[in-house]
Amino acid sequence: MRPLRTAVAGLVAAGLLLAAPAAPARAADPYTFTNTVNPILGDGSYYSADPAPLVADGQLYVYTGHDEAGPAVNDFVMNEWGAFRTSDVAEGEWTHFPSLMRPEQVFTWATPGRAYAGQVVRGPDGRYYWYVPVSERDSTAANTFAIGVAVSGTPTGPWTDHIGGPLISQRTPTANTIENIDPTILVEGQRVFVYWGTFGQLRMLEFQADMKTPVGTQRAVTGLTGFFEASWLFKRGDTYYLAYAGNNAGGCTPAHYHACIAYATATAPTGPWTYRGTILSPVSSTTSHPGIVEFNGRWYLAYHTADAVGGGHFRRSVAIDRVEWDDTQSPPRIRPVVPTPPKQADRTPRANIAQGATVTVSNEPVPTQYWVKALNDEIVRANPLPPDMWGTWTGGNPPQQWVQYTWDQPMRITGSQIDFWNDQPQGTGVGVAAPARWKIQYWNGQWTDVPGAGGYPTGTQGFQDTTFDPVTTTQVRAVFDASTNGSTYSAVAVEEWKILAAQPATITPPPITVEVGENELPGSVPVTFGSETLQVPVYWDPITADQPGTLSVSGSVLGYAAGRVTAQVTVISPGDTEGDRTPPSVVLTASGSAGAAGWFRSSVRVRASAADDRGGRMRIVTTVDDGTPQTAEPVRSAEVTVTGDGRHTVTATATDRAGNTSPPVSRTVDIDATNPVSSAAVADRKVTVTATDATSGVDRVEYAIGTGPWTVYTGPVSAPDAAQHAVSYRAVDRAGNLETVRTVVIPADLSAPLNGNIGPIATATASYTAGWNSLTALNDDSDPASPSQAQIWGTWSGARPASQWIQYEWSRPVRLTGADIRFWRDVDQGTGNGVAEPSGWILQYWDGTGWQDVTGATGYGTSTTAFNRVTFDPVVTARLRAVISADGNGSTYSAVAVTEWRAFAEEPALTATAQPRCIAGKVYLAVTARNDHTAALDIEVVTAYGKRVFAAVAPGASVYQSFPARAVSVPDGAVTVNGTATTYPAHSCGG
Repeated sequence: MRPLRTAVAGLVAAGLLLAAPAAPARAADPYTFTNTVNPILGDGSYYSADPAPLVADGQLYVYTGHDEAGPAVNDFVMNEWGAFRTSDVAEGEWTHFPSLMRPEQVFTWATPGRAYAGQVVRGPDGRYYWYVPVSERDSTAANTFAIGVAVSGTPTGPWTDHIGGPLISQRTPTANTIENIDPTILVEGQRVFVYWGTFGQLRMLEFQADMKTPVGTQRAVTGLTGFFEASWLFKRGDTYYLAYAGNNAGGCTPAHYHACIAYATATAPTGPWTYRGTILSPVSSTTSHPGIVEFNGRWYLAYHTADAVGGGHFRRSVAIDRVEWDDTQSPPRIRPVVPTPPKQADRTPRANIAQGATVTVSNEPVPTQYWVKALNDEIVRANPLPPDMWGTWTGGNPPQQWVQYTWDQPMRITGSQIDFWNDQPQGTGVGVAAPARWKIQYWNGQWTDVPGAGGYPTGTQGFQDTTFDPVTTTQVRAVFDASTNGSTYSAVAVEEWKILAAQPATITPPPITVEVGENELPGSVPVTFGSETLQVPVYWDPITADQPGTLSVSGSVLGYAAGRVTAQVTVISPGDTEGDRTPPSVVLTASGSAGAAGWFRSSVRVRASAADDRGGRMRIVTTVDDGTPQTAEPVRSAEVTVTGDGRHTVTATATDRAGNTSPPVSRTVDIDATNPVSSAAVADRKVTVTATDATSGVDRVEYAIGTGPWTVYTGPVSAPDAAQHAVSYRAVDRAGNLETVRTVVIPADLSAPLNGNIGPIATATASYTAGWNSLTALNDDSDPASPSQAQIWGTWSGARPASQWIQYEWSRPVRLTGADIRFWRDVDQGTGNGVAEPSGWILQYWDGTGWQDVTGATGYGTSTTAFNRVTFDPVVTARLRAVISADGNGSTYSAVAVTEWRAFAEEPALTATAQPRCIAGKVYLAVTARNDHTAALDIEVVTAYGKRVFAAVAPGASVYQSFPARAVSVPDGAVTVNGTATTYPAHSCGG
């Protein structure tokens, strides 16, 4: 996947995104407001991003860009820069300067818009310099971003162009090929250091005290693990710090589109840099941008989020929080910043209970462009980016996927709302499409379809509603049958999946007893549905129990939409133990992903809940197997997590305030969280599957041929006809773990003569395939006019070699006479970037020992709008490859891409006979073959006793060859003539 800004730019070019028009030039007056919580300005009246703090004249300035994108626009619409100013962050009195500078009004050589992240610093001469990325109006460079410098005598302007042209661009002061944005500057005496760059490319260059004359040459910066963009350079004590937006999915970020704030240290402003860790976890916007400064003796981190009213990934708002240091380490380290205000559970009454569930999905690990937490975050955006959804696209998509929710307690459910996302229509078998069909199942010891389902719509515009008869369960899942074109499958993507709880008539929470100083209330309340009573999670408002007495508390019960509930709380003294002789009671409850036959399919949380007749808190001791006892006090419950496949025993006791100890209570926990493993072998066009499971054992193996139904495997699976077939298979263990679907291919029966395009029955390989492209696109026998990335084989990556290859292999030698390819491009030749038409290509065949160029080729075209047909002298081979020479600019090469590659066979009809005969008491095999074609033909005869090739047999002519067996008798056998088998009976020359 290309990085965010490149991907978005490509969508804009394709006309898929609409950018808001640039606002007219204006001078907005500053105004003052008071706000003590983040974001600094969060009412949605103005969106700010890319903060750059500066301390000047005893004030803290936070310079920002201005996000002006509409709520459904996925692009950075940024026409100006502004600033916030305060004399005391904690007091929260801010003066907002909405419009301090616009690119085109200061830089005559710049275009309007694209006012990305900049920084203001005070120069050695006492003036203020604003380094900003702008787009050059008349640039001929591949990327027109450049860095300009504006200067002013005050922190708020007015600003004038300091240079009259770019400080840095793709041609100034020396050539580079990166996107020149996100400058950060450190002024140290008479020395000025500038760092800049994005998309994992960071550069640095020193300048003289005039803030514009280079010292030396620019160089690449290394040592920054996961660097993406948004560097911020500063100094504390004797240590230099470089913070930046990091993007290393699987490390500090859950998806490629997210960014954390990481940092590195050095002993000099030029490095070298040593990575030190993460300062800030990913925020609610996909991008992140640090600005770190000391003000009034305290250090602060400014950053941006999507947390303002109406906010989004392109409608961000600046926040600011304290930075704390760990000076016990050398060099001093930055402690992780805790964003404020802390996130609170949403206590709005609603029927949806998905937000209270744990999510598991069939495609773990989830592709890093998606985010599984998006499924139940209760956020649906008008124009989502990939991390705003869970998705399954990988380039080779299986026929079925599923999503599962698990609750700690049984829940009563009766409906679903799901929001599908697509970029391709159903039936294409590529990209992301709504599923062909889907269903909801619940766990009652096995997966069972919910009863009375009112239909499973597959629209992609808003929530799709399904109601069903109420069921009680701890687990529910949606199973999606992927949309298909008959041979390949589209992926599935879901922005949000809500599960709706059944509604009780009323809920009356029981009285609650707490001790003085105890602020934690019971996490569930009893909810009655007819004759069934469930313990359902509840989210209480905070209480203050500072003295004995009674009080009321309100809360929201998970899934109860009728309103909030109220409970009476009695506050007791913890010292009331006189005369207490009764030990407490303990109950152990286990929660996890329940499997079949009493097994759990995940780690298990076992809660030891204790109750005492005096109502006080207790000391609870828990032990797992023979491990070290764990003590928790004063508590009403304690949890332990049990992990590892196999049988475990959890034991607990409770001791009340008076010293009474309960008898030990034990519970057995059986865990099998490991999927079974199966493998398949293909022989004689049959698939044999074997499976193993180390813990609960294999329950069954299932298979499906093509898009057919899943069937229980009972023995080798045969191909239903002579065509090539994909066979999917999976194993299920006794605990209910379902193996990820695996696939093997039964090759086509090639015993008959082959004619026409035989690419679809070949096995394709390639030198490299980009993660978002598909190798199967080469021979899917489809050539759409506007292919998606999944319908293309391509090689785009950071390192692009001068040559790539694609290869077909058949299960027997075939007679080939031609091939054609249709290429694909997204840039013109000569750029050395993107995907361009190749400079050339050739076809080669395998002669048994090495690759040889085909002879008689008619010419190799490179069109991206039509197939490039090549005919050549006929060749019999089992392998064909195309070697493609990438186009370049003299130093770098573009990638190459193909939408379809066809290989043409011409195997004329033959008449062949084979007959065993006797000579001198020994068997010999007499073979005759006739060329029934209208052209001369090479005929190859292969037997168990030798082979013979007859060159250029004329039309209608016959050839004969006898093969001595050197034996008295021979069994039944077959002779292969140009790949076609002819049988003969057993024969004996004995007495």
